Amino acid sequence: MLLFFFAVSIDILLELDEYVDAARLQVGEQAGSVSMVIAFIEVVVNFHGPRIFQFYAYMVGLLSVGAMGFTLAEMYRNRETVAMLAAGVPLQRIALPIIVAALGLNCLQLLNQEFMLPRLAPMLIRKHGDIGQQGVQAFIVRFTADGNGNLLQAPKFDPQTNTLKLPTFLDRDEEGRTVRRVTADEAVWSDEADAWLLVNGRAITPRTGTSSDTTAMLLGQPIDRYDTDLTPDVLTMRRFGQFATMLSLSQIREMLRSPGVVDADALVRFAYARFTTVFINMIVLIMVLPYFLLREPANLLRNSVLCAGAAIPATMGALLALAMPVPGIPPAIGVFLPVLVLIPVAIFMASTVRT
Repeated sequence: MLLFFFAVSIDILLELDEYVDAARLQVGEQAGSVSMVIAFIEVVVNFHGPRIFQFYAYMVGLLSVGAMGFTLAEMYRNRETVAMLAAGVPLQRIALPIIVAALGLNCLQLLNQEFMLPRLAPMLIRKHGDIGQQGVQAFIVRFTADGNGNLLQAPKFDPQTNTLKLPTFLDRDEEGRTVRRVTADEAVWSDEADAWLLVNGRAITPRTGTSSDTTAMLLGQPIDRYDTDLTPDVLTMRRFGQFATMLSLSQIREMLRSPGVVDADALVRFAYARFTTVFINMIVLIMVLPYFLLREPANLLRNSVLCAGAAIPATMGALLALAMPVPGIPPAIGVFLPVLVLIPVAIFMASTVRT
């Protein structure tokens, strides 16, 4: 929590004008000082409150290492470690409760990834220009293809209401020629219908006239829905790449079933990476345990620096490797390569514990 509040404080100092403007927009220019302070606190909590779950997802591994270091360092200073050794308890037994607790924290992160982050994703991808809003601002949807090769274009899509303004859908044949053009004043996504519900929708089909083979007549007819796999989540994911990392397994499976899914390999990596991250966090913890599992006098400050120098690069390097595709290797297997690299290092480090 202290790290989170520290990060929030730094962000407030750097973007103070944005927070003040958002607070002033809520209460008005003529508001008093008390109302302004309350509004300022509200916009800060609204913007950063949901990010505590994201912060936990990013930092649970290193926080486990830090908690382990502080716990074992205190036990070492108070001679508790020596007393337990004198009672015949091996150092590995001392480390077991720490490993179990860290495993529990990482399992909690799996629940966080599956249930909390998907619900908060629209709020977590907000930039500082979106402070005070419940989601990201509306954006343009340029011509985007779905699984059937049809195109969608709209001058405005509002992720908060799942609404398209003045959308245009182009149905195309196998050769890429437009066979139907669907327009509407507005389109609202319906989860029940699994389609876009159109307001004043009209389907225009170019057909060849009977009087001339080269003459095309535009025949229009009303239409109230349009079926496509370009859901609001897909549109948001194509606009904000970070959004995909916060999807639940059920959402990822649903997208993978779509024939026109964008970058299926990346979605597979995101699905398996949440489990790989647990392995990485646990392996790194075991790897740095020897810096604090001590039976002889040692310089704890020096060991703390060595522990940080090993844990931070190992964790960050492994997590970066998860996001990188490996040519020739399926993504479901490639995400486990960092684990295979770290396991021998962890085994070697664990074998150096003298008890």
